[in-house]
Amino acid sequence: MILKELKSPNHQFTWVDITGPTVEDLSEVSNRYHLHHHHLHDCLEPDHLPKFEEGEDYQFIILRKMLDGVERGITVHALTTKIAIFYNDSMVVSIHRLPQDEIYSVCEQAIRAGKIATVGQLLLRIIARVQQSYDVYATQLNNNIDDTEAKLFIRKTEAQSIESLYLLKRRASLCKKLLLLSGEVILSVSHRQKKSNELQDIRDTQAKLQLFYDQLSDDAQNLVSTYMSFSAHKTNDVMKILTIFSAYFLPLTFIVGVYGMNFRFMPELDWEWGYPAVLVLMLVVFLAIYIWFRRKKWL
Repeated sequence: MILKELKSPNHQFTWVDITGPTVEDLSEVSNRYHLHHHHLHDCLEPDHLPKFEEGEDYQFIILRKMLDGVERGITVHALTTKIAIFYNDSMVVSIHRLPQDEIYSVCEQAIRAGKIATVGQLLLRIIARVQQSYDVYATQLNNNIDDTEAKLFIRKTEAQSIESLYLLKRRASLCKKLLLLSGEVILSVSHRQKKSNELQDIRDTQAKLQLFYDQLSDDAQNLVSTYMSFSAHKTNDVMKILTIFSAYFLPLTFIVGVYGMNFRFMPELDWEWGYPAVLVLMLVVFLAIYIWFRRKKWL
């Protein structure tokens, strides 16, 4: 466990940041800071979704921050990391599995510079950094959708695209779900915060991200539907070609089958022009079918 403790210059609040705690560590943290064991149990669940709970001594929220990179799995645990935060007017305790040096360094500099003077401002700064991870991932996901669309319809690498389409659709829908739950957390936090420019920016960013991920989810779903239609169209083209070949060779096969029976009394077998006549007949049938298909605009 890595524990960092930072006091604000005006001594108005203390921020305790904990990285990678074990069960024993959380028990010690619970006793030291008087945290509820039920909330600490939520900290141990790797797939816990964003939520807000109001306790007796602390408010408790869970945020999900996007991990760097897009070539990951399709589960909550694989795509995001959990940040649990306990806070009241004088104390903030943040607990997370993976190091969050980017969030900590930015907030630490702001606290030491006096730009963060209250718990509410620190909480808003952490939420803003979490939102930024969704913004970065949305751009990457959008580029992936465009690249997959190009592979499918321009380079036509179908075997690779069908798997990519499913992954994109799953990731977009999962992020959309996480953003909706995060929006409820932000709404609960905003009811207990004074109106400020930072709070308004967070609410505006949340609305923008939800709209963006709605569009990404729709794009991924439309891409899947278009791919299925494209595959069905190609299957129809293949079946059309096979049907045309069958239509050509079915009557020719019938003629060959008749004259391949080798009955004793078949006048054409003894006729000098029998073989050329059958070939001409087959050619006439072939041309008749071709002309018919052309008139029907099947060719």
